[in-house]
Amino acid sequence: MIDSKTIDFPNNRIVSRSIDDRIGAFVVLEALRRYAQNPGQARVVAAATTQEEIAWHGGGALVCTHCINPQLAIVVDVTFATDHPNIEKKEIGDHKIGGGPVISRGALISPVLFDLLRTTAERQGIKYSVHAAGRDTATNADAIHLSREGVATALVSIPNRYMHSPNELVSLDDVAKTATLIAETCREVTSETDLTVR
Repeated sequence: MIDSKTIDFPNNRIVSRSIDDRIGAFVVLEALRRYAQNPGQARVVAAATTQEEIAWHGGGALVCTHCINPQLAIVVDVTFATDHPNIEKKEIGDHKIGGGPVISRGALISPVLFDLLRTTAERQGIKYSVHAAGRDTATNADAIHLSREGVATALVSIPNRYMHSPNELVSLDDVAKTATLIAETCREVTSETDLTVR
């Protein structure tokens, strides 16, 4: 067994193995905690699921969506930070460590939720970048958006340097901003929120 610890780095960063996607689970719980301190109208449920990268049939996310029966879903994951040499920004985008959350936009992402996340980030003064997802996202969003008769789905990611290595690195500032963005976006959802595209 390899003795592996989380290491504090300068500029409020941490390095550890398996940050993907333990940090996502932490962000979801932290967002839920922040939302509970001043809840809005929306009933918010947090879920952690399995088999996201190995099943390709929806795994736990598909099962969970059927159990919870959500009207909308905000999926949280990590994405590749591209602020280092030898990375193709044209393919992945420009996502910096410390640059805030990454909001995905694409065919399976609800444009209503994308706009809600973006306007909430701007209202809260949260820096963010946008990731263009041409087809699928390779995250649980792929299964959730097709569940039942369809679920309005968004994807918010934390920039992660050296993903899938023993030394993944993220910014705790990005983690905090992502949790705030999700909690504040949930507060914006009311019974009047129209998730259909006009």
